[in-house]
Amino acid sequence: MKINKPKLNLSIDILMFIVMIPIAGIGFLIKYVLVPGFKRNDIYGRDVELYYWGIDRHQWGTIHLYLSFILLFLLLLHIVFHWKQIVSIFKNMVSARAMRIALTLSLIVFTIIFGILPLFITPEIEEGVSHHAHHNEIGKGYYSDERQHKNRATEQPVAEKPQELEAAGNNQENHNHINHSEIEIYGYMTINEVAEKFNISAQDLAKSIGVPVGYNNEKLGRLRKKYGFQLNDLRDYVESKTTVK
Repeated sequence: MKINKPKLNLSIDILMFIVMIPIAGIGFLIKYVLVPGFKRNDIYGRDVELYYWGIDRHQWGTIHLYLSFILLFLLLLHIVFHWKQIVSIFKNMVSARAMRIALTLSLIVFTIIFGILPLFITPEIEEGVSHHAHHNEIGKGYYSDERQHKNRATEQPVAEKPQELEAAGNNQENHNHINHSEIEIYGYMTINEVAEKFNISAQDLAKSIGVPVGYNNEKLGRLRKKYGFQLNDLRDYVESKTTVK
């Protein structure tokens, strides 16, 4: 059976267009709608999980990756079926053979650096408070802790001097903020993962937020929608059971 190349090429082009549109749309969705944690605190005034069609930003990121693989495969097919045409047009555009070789090598180097090399590089590691936690500290992510600190301050004996009370409150607040900021718990994690990370009981952790037995491997973002707890509730519990250094 003879292949109708024009129809095949048109089909590939249509498929590429169909795949490119959601790739762009998902990129906009992750960047401007399902924003990362520190931006959620600034926008919504609290630590929330965001979903679109019941899918969080990390899951949309996975879909974005798979679509990128499909688009890459279609692009390779497009190049293969148009190879003679590409070579002919390239020769007409660049008549000098040396220039064609230089441009071809440049394209190959560009492809290796930005398309292949990222799969093999080792990321740069910087010690210190995480980017997410840093923005939470200067944003609104600790409203529950601030309320607790205010309650503790009001419970201090009246006989204490104002200066001593203020100094003690500041020291206690700074200490708790440092501990709380280092407890990295996110909506894409599970109860078992949090329990393993901080070496605490998964059953007790689930009980502290009202999640029944059998859901320890569900993502916290999904559980939070169903049972109405906050991620800060988990951080508070972990902080009460562990000493973060």
